[in-house]
Amino acid sequence: MLAGVDRVGAAAIAAGHYVLYLVGFLYLSVKMVWVGRHQGLRDVVRQVLLQVYFTGAQGIVPVAALALVVGALAIAEGLAALGPLSGAEGLGRLVTVVVLREIAPLLTAMIVIVRSVTAIAAELGVMRVQRETEALEAMGVSPILHLVTPRLLGGVLALAGLNVVFDVVSLTGGTLVARLLAPVPTGLFLRAALSAFAPADLLALVVKVGVGGIGIFLIACYHGMDVGSAPTEVPVAVSRAALRAVVFLVTLHAAVSLLVLLARGPAALLDGVL
Repeated sequence: MLAGVDRVGAAAIAAGHYVLYLVGFLYLSVKMVWVGRHQGLRDVVRQVLLQVYFTGAQGIVPVAALALVVGALAIAEGLAALGPLSGAEGLGRLVTVVVLREIAPLLTAMIVIVRSVTAIAAELGVMRVQRETEALEAMGVSPILHLVTPRLLGGVLALAGLNVVFDVVSLTGGTLVARLLAPVPTGLFLRAALSAFAPADLLALVVKVGVGGIGIFLIACYHGMDVGSAPTEVPVAVSRAALRAVVFLVTLHAAVSLLVLLARGPAALLDGVL
């Protein structure tokens, strides 16, 4: 019994330390923008744009393909469950509730974790093994400012852009399927989908994308910079970064969605569909 309590307590303390390390790492990343403003911010901006390109521009195709399938499936399943008599308003609200509120930010971030979080952790880990970060420090250049901050800022911007792409493409796919399978007016369908988006939903989406993006890229950079001198530490850091980013992301999304539902009352779960 006591051994089990000790294990739970040790896990809780370790989790608390990990969160504090991440918060301190985030503070240092933001602080260095001002402290290191004389260390070549033009290069930092270039690194931010490169990260937006690698994460955002190169991720548009898989995100758009997945969004098209999800939007089409949401309408097809909605028609199968509710029937064609549900009308354009019911189908539009279904897309908003299922896709725009919940699935879009989660799946988009999952794609980013697979493509970019693992890549960032591996890239920074290799740089640590090859002592490139020490070389930057020897030249008086902050590795945090030139390696971590651009990836954090560029990753969050790219994630926000990919969410917009997912929403637009999923709405397009849903509209096409609704027109093919049921006599649903396109304008009425889109108005119903957008009108179902309340201010609380927009705030929740901003939190999911903003806080979620900061969290997953912060985790990637932290584990990459935490690698020592052994090359075998790199794959361990990559796997830890990916796993902890997924756990953080799912926990955040579940907590935000639950808070929104509790704020609206028990009937909010079916409000967007019925």
